[in-house]
Amino acid sequence: MSAGTAVLPAGDTRIESALWWREHAGEVPETALREAEKWLAEPGCGPELRVLSKHVAALAAVERGRLREARRYAVQGLAVARRAGLDERVAQLRLTLAWIEFDRGKADASWQQLTGAEPGLRGPDLARAACLRGLLHCQGDRFYAAVTQLTEALPVLREGGDQRWVANALAGRGLARMYSNSLDAAESDLAEAERIFADGAQPGRAAGCRHNRGCVAFRAGELPRALRLFADALAMGLDTDSNPEALVDRAEALAAAGLNGEARVEMERAAGRLAGRGREVRLAETRLALAGCALRDGDAEAAAEAASEARRLFRAHRRPAWAALAAATEWQAKLAGGHRSRSALASARRAGVVCAGYGWAAPAAELWLTAGRAAREAGMRAMSRKLLALAAAAREAPRAGAGQLAAGWLAQALLAEQDGDLTRLFEACAGGLKAIESHAAAIAAFELRVHTFGLAADLADTAVSAAMRVADPLLVLRWTERSRASALRRRALNPPSDPELRESLVELRSAVCGRADQPAAMDGIEELESRVRRRAMLVSGRTDSSWARWGFADAVAELGDSVLLSFFASRGRLHAVSIVDGKFELHSLAAESLVGGEVGRLRNFLSRQAERPSLRVRAAFEDWVRSSAEILEREVLGPVLPALAEERPLVVVPTGSLHALPWSALPACRGRSVTVAPSLRCWLRGVADLREGAGRDRQVWVSGPGLPDAEREVRALHEVAGGALLTGRSATAEDVLSTVDGAAVAHIAAHGRFRSDQPLLSCLELADGPLYGYDLDRLQRGPATVVLSACEVGQSAISGCDQLSGLAAALLGRGTATVIASVIPVPDDRTAAVMVTLHAALRRGLPPAQALAEAQAEHGETGFVCLGYGGR
Repeated sequence: MSAGTAVLPAGDTRIESALWWREHAGEVPETALREAEKWLAEPGCGPELRVLSKHVAALAAVERGRLREARRYAVQGLAVARRAGLDERVAQLRLTLAWIEFDRGKADASWQQLTGAEPGLRGPDLARAACLRGLLHCQGDRFYAAVTQLTEALPVLREGGDQRWVANALAGRGLARMYSNSLDAAESDLAEAERIFADGAQPGRAAGCRHNRGCVAFRAGELPRALRLFADALAMGLDTDSNPEALVDRAEALAAAGLNGEARVEMERAAGRLAGRGREVRLAETRLALAGCALRDGDAEAAAEAASEARRLFRAHRRPAWAALAAATEWQAKLAGGHRSRSALASARRAGVVCAGYGWAAPAAELWLTAGRAAREAGMRAMSRKLLALAAAAREAPRAGAGQLAAGWLAQALLAEQDGDLTRLFEACAGGLKAIESHAAAIAAFELRVHTFGLAADLADTAVSAAMRVADPLLVLRWTERSRASALRRRALNPPSDPELRESLVELRSAVCGRADQPAAMDGIEELESRVRRRAMLVSGRTDSSWARWGFADAVAELGDSVLLSFFASRGRLHAVSIVDGKFELHSLAAESLVGGEVGRLRNFLSRQAERPSLRVRAAFEDWVRSSAEILEREVLGPVLPALAEERPLVVVPTGSLHALPWSALPACRGRSVTVAPSLRCWLRGVADLREGAGRDRQVWVSGPGLPDAEREVRALHEVAGGALLTGRSATAEDVLSTVDGAAVAHIAAHGRFRSDQPLLSCLELADGPLYGYDLDRLQRGPATVVLSACEVGQSAISGCDQLSGLAAALLGRGTATVIASVIPVPDDRTAAVMVTLHAALRRGLPPAQALAEAQAEHGETGFVCLGYGGR
């Protein structure tokens, strides 16, 4: 039976037809409602037909998510049944009213109707009542009782062939098992319920089960799988207008994926719909989810207010487990807002104990960790140890997710720090980072992987601080490298080949090309961008762990006479480890804020120079650039200036604002080979990438529209070097991708745009629209060397542990060894000259970093950097 048709048995009376529709109203609710309204409008509609018609209408309204309307029909039918003395119909309607009140979150009213209905129920209806009793136990957070009741009801329902209610019971038991952390059993129940609903022509309920399986995956820490299941549920027809709670679950997953702003918007939208439908229980869950978003945004006051409101609503509806979670979130917010009293910390400890008792192990561990650190800051050592010990024990819990393991191991490290036991501290930090890396190994989507490693920041900082107290530069470098740019060290074994993602990118390109500067057009583009971003997160697969292999001996051997500086920040100050002639040294540099401010000033001055100001203004800018560059050179390169005086090449591993520094602007770097690597391990991986691609010789030259200098540039380069030339209408995104895939050299001259808000939507303008970072992540194998002759596309967005995201990062993640790109605006005409000189030097056999240095020095340019591996 399809969702849009129903076949009635032949020769039915109106009563028999009404009874049939009562059993099948959920399959085609619109048709069922029309039939009920038709019977009610007939002159000879007697009491029993009227009662059954109201019952059918109520069930149809339930299926459509219109619970207030459903309740009105059921109450009207109940009144008619009572007046007519139809006791069996009264009991059946009260059972339906109990279901409606259950759906509305009115537990007391549902229990009242159920208790009143049960004495008058017979056969299958009595088994359905037992099923609803189990569902009510689940809604009241009595999960063990729910599983017991539903398990007892299932054989009776199966024996009676009541498949729809069998599926209801399985779905309810699946949720109860999920909340009691029996996740494998929960998945099994929900999968079976989904199959039964699908076989019974109830695609909406099947989609609901698929969605709930996503909730199970999310609770298990399997974020990519959760997002895929949520997307599947929508594709199967899940109606979020009737079931706005589904928006909340999905928004929580988006927040966990790092899309906090987008998640908050979706949650607010869901909250409005839930309030309009009177679903206070799910409204409370939405308020709690919003509290979590506010916490991640650093808005402690808003988080505490939302969590407090959620706790009040949960208590009003007698949901102790959820009230416990809300209380724990409220205390997280209060601690983040500065609460440090002994009574506050004791209350936070108790809130964590209650929360863990109801199965919320990860939030409890996070609360104990936060409280333990707060107690340490307040000088309450004994209190801090008790709280950290609770958090540390949480890592031993079965099926602990990456966040819970990270919190537990970090608490263990902080306890070891208090004891002065560095061996135990480093072991704990290694354990936490290993758990996060194992979790990330299963994430093929680059953007999700970047956010996953944000969890590692506190573990890495703890280990680095301890290593600095030992003052061992090798130990410090080992721990700064342990988590830095981790997302780039691994690449997906197979690039995403999702047809829907590709189609969405094509639509987005088309919309951007054809846009009118009108708000409606921009709204459409934003929606398409959101669709691309979400679809890209659904990529399945694992990453290549072999890329993580490295050793310091390899680094020293590869450096030769080059100088390496690996920067990191600790407690607001910039530090670096240098390697010169195999010797490792630790250096304390300037305040991080001073360096960051100076980098911003230098970038601003250079950007203004590129605008071609008047001669008088240009002279002033030159003075300001010189002054700022000299300050940065002194504060950042000071320790290795004597070695650089010997004209050695320089390899830098930046941190924070230094990723955006145009290094060639510093006096000591003009004309010098400078390689900017995301991490030492990424630099060494670039060596391996270059050697793997040693046999490649194909060269590709591409120009985008609207830049006459760009087309002249690539035609001149192609004329000398040969290879593939894509200009004008032939330079489309798909043609460029297929042509550059696996090439030796790819040179793209085009308008470029860096998006700090959504770095993988940074782009290069081609004939049919923008080529995005998401497009580059689809490459089977990035070109060995990529030159991006475009403004600012060498920049990356920086998140925890110096995770990088942008066009250059996407290429490095797909196996490109070297990316040459600008980090500031550069004049078009000067860029063309730099590029011609650069490629002439590359043809002479110079390494990329040295070739770029000579080209920029010859033409007075400083905006380009050599990213990845710059050669020896």
